[in-house]
Amino acid sequence: MSFSTRLRLRRAWPPAALLAVVALSAAAFHSPTDDDVVRRLVLSVQRFYAAALPEKAYLHLDKPWYTAGETIWLKAYVVDAERHQPDTLSKVLHVELLNANSQLVARRNLRLEAGLAPGDVALPDTLSPGNYTLRAYTGWMRNAGPTFFYSRQVAIWPAAPVETPDSKPAAVRARAAAARQLAQSVATPPDVQFFPEGGNLVAGLENTVAFKVTDFAAHGIDVEGKVFDGDNKLVAAFGSSHLGMGTFVLTPVAGQRYHAVLAPAAVPLTVPLPAVQASGYTLHVVTLTNDYLVAIRQQGGSGGPVLVLGQVRGTAAYVGRGQVSGTETFTARIPKSKFPAGIVHFTLFDGQGAPLAERLAFAQTDPGLRVTLTPDRPSYGSRQPVRVRVAVANAAGEPVAANLSLAVTDAGVAEANAETIASNLLLTSDLAGYVETPGYYFQNPTPETAQHLDALLLTQGWRRFAWTNVLSNKAPVQNFGVERSVSVLGQILQRNGKPVPGGKLNFLQTAPTKLFMATTADEEGRFLFNGIGGCDTIHVTLQSRTGKDGRNAELHLDPGPPVLRRPMFPLPMQVPGSLADALARSQQQRTIERKFRLDTTKTILLGGVTVKGAKAVVSDPRRLYPSTGATVLKMDDYPGSGSNTVLQMLQGRVAGVTVTGTGENTNVLIRGVTSFAGSSSPLFLLDGVPVDVSALAYFPATDAESIEVLKGGQAAIYGSRGSNGVIAVYSRRRSPNYKPSSAPAPGVAVLHLPAYYCGREFYVPRYDAPKTNREFPDARRSTLYWNPTVQTDAAGQAEVRFFTSDAKGAFQLRTEGLSRGGQPAQGQGILRVE
Repeated sequence: MSFSTRLRLRRAWPPAALLAVVALSAAAFHSPTDDDVVRRLVLSVQRFYAAALPEKAYLHLDKPWYTAGETIWLKAYVVDAERHQPDTLSKVLHVELLNANSQLVARRNLRLEAGLAPGDVALPDTLSPGNYTLRAYTGWMRNAGPTFFYSRQVAIWPAAPVETPDSKPAAVRARAAAARQLAQSVATPPDVQFFPEGGNLVAGLENTVAFKVTDFAAHGIDVEGKVFDGDNKLVAAFGSSHLGMGTFVLTPVAGQRYHAVLAPAAVPLTVPLPAVQASGYTLHVVTLTNDYLVAIRQQGGSGGPVLVLGQVRGTAAYVGRGQVSGTETFTARIPKSKFPAGIVHFTLFDGQGAPLAERLAFAQTDPGLRVTLTPDRPSYGSRQPVRVRVAVANAAGEPVAANLSLAVTDAGVAEANAETIASNLLLTSDLAGYVETPGYYFQNPTPETAQHLDALLLTQGWRRFAWTNVLSNKAPVQNFGVERSVSVLGQILQRNGKPVPGGKLNFLQTAPTKLFMATTADEEGRFLFNGIGGCDTIHVTLQSRTGKDGRNAELHLDPGPPVLRRPMFPLPMQVPGSLADALARSQQQRTIERKFRLDTTKTILLGGVTVKGAKAVVSDPRRLYPSTGATVLKMDDYPGSGSNTVLQMLQGRVAGVTVTGTGENTNVLIRGVTSFAGSSSPLFLLDGVPVDVSALAYFPATDAESIEVLKGGQAAIYGSRGSNGVIAVYSRRRSPNYKPSSAPAPGVAVLHLPAYYCGREFYVPRYDAPKTNREFPDARRSTLYWNPTVQTDAAGQAEVRFFTSDAKGAFQLRTEGLSRGGQPAQGQGILRVE
């Protein structure tokens, strides 16, 4: 490593700055590998990543937009944020669809296997058109906050063409309201921000200042502007070069205040620039073809030793030390090859390791994996078999094994500059705030694209950590644990809002499987139940059992992470021309599917059918035996039960049942039965689920529907477990006839929670099979084929097979995925049906 001592970099450096450059000998820089300060900096970053273990999530969707009634097919990729290897830390990924008002529309809990999971979200036909937010996160990611979740905007259009204004007055009012909302939003003043390179505007030094101008939905607005000092003297002019972003050069004067006047609209806008610092350091980075040119200057001090650290996602790839004297410019040429692909975080420190300035750059040192998609024929007819060969190779042409997801969609649904797995993992996942059209910076790498990417990095903050916390060895916040299964998190509170420390809680799951668990809350009353499995919806009753105060306890379940509201444009009143034809074809497909119910795997068209029936008698699925075979105490027959527990209600009311002790020390004995297991305790059931006696020790009798006792042969249905008899308690809230009241029961919560989502398989007719129904139209067009489990072998090869539909035209093949080493892979192709 060496700092540059040449002026041959003149073309890459602003001419005015060259006048102040003082060439330094290579001896002014030395390797700092044994320096305690450098060691402390590097170890601090490593400790942060080792403690935080940050994760990233990405969703590959089959297409960028949908119509109501369609299905969002997706593949989830979860990786560690440091090396991007498929993560095995978390086993559950939460996927949520939110409307423009941040209301939850759909939720899926995906079971991760080696960081991967397929899934889908079926959109109702009645879903209101608009822009929606699709986000994904693990429980562990909640420690870093919602800004680190995966999030993308998804447009959902009507399932059918919008009716004419005369036929649908309600539609007219809705469209008029959307127009008013859009007009009001557009009238909102744009957001204008200025970002001095390195962090501060330092007096007496030439500063590069970046700017970004966006509308209410964070979309860039192209502007022109001028900068004036406090005496309204023009000192600089600027204009945006890409999506409202750009840079200009300013040499500020100490004590002056500067402002910019912009003209993005009819009314000029005046915005102050950051305050000028009388002293400080500037950190300037120029991205060359193979190197970074780093320049350091200081003002208002005597200078001294400085350190430059360049790290990518916790990997300290470059550390250099030098000496700055007076106003001399200290430069270094750093090879890009030192850095892994991604955002390079350059930080300037003083000799004691205190941060002085920061700057982001980008290292495109790994072009990623190339996926080639080759159909076996140049074109196809309707309902013909298709074989697509998938080949994955690195930049050197060597085969690579990778896990991929493949979508074949109407070529008209493609979105230019859309997000990809590469743009997400390497760029947007490590930047703060919304990034518009991230795929633009990767799809066509040119010097102009690189310049626009540099402007983006100057205006988007690094969000992974703050040096103040890292250098002080402040432990990352970890309020949430690693989810290895679906879990229930909450807190036990008194009615006055104070926590119940050490409160005890029962978890009773009655469907789809029976499960009982008990736990004790921590000192803040927080509790966690995990180990929950199964598909779809689980039926759960939570009950606090905190002794005499149990009736005064309230259960507060974790509401989930907050939603970061980002304003979004409503769908345009007029469908864009590039989208109109594809949208019309998608709406036509939905019309055919509704007519013939082609969205199911088996369709039978029936003639006129008359259905007759009688009201079904509701049975109680909790009971395995007829109630006539048990001694039954119906709680409605004992209105004066008051504060008694269900076990106390048995005393003296059922012959042969003896109840002694209190609380968790309660003992129950049924005389006249013989134990085969050496124990005298009966089998206890709560809503049909075996529980411990402690689960019923504080169960209020008023919350029970009935208490039933089985002896001898009556309990034989439970085998040896019922050899000492059975005491079964049935709660009111799990009764099929229960009608909930508006007031929640204290200390009790009845829940219907999403378990794992067991996704559907994308249906493709097999026209080579004799039993395939050929009588109905095959309307697949919007998404002709979706496969989330394409796995290439050691030779980098795989093959997928499917059939074309009745639709004709061009279809786009698009695949994304990851290698085992964390390299993003992507590729495209064309399939033609004539």
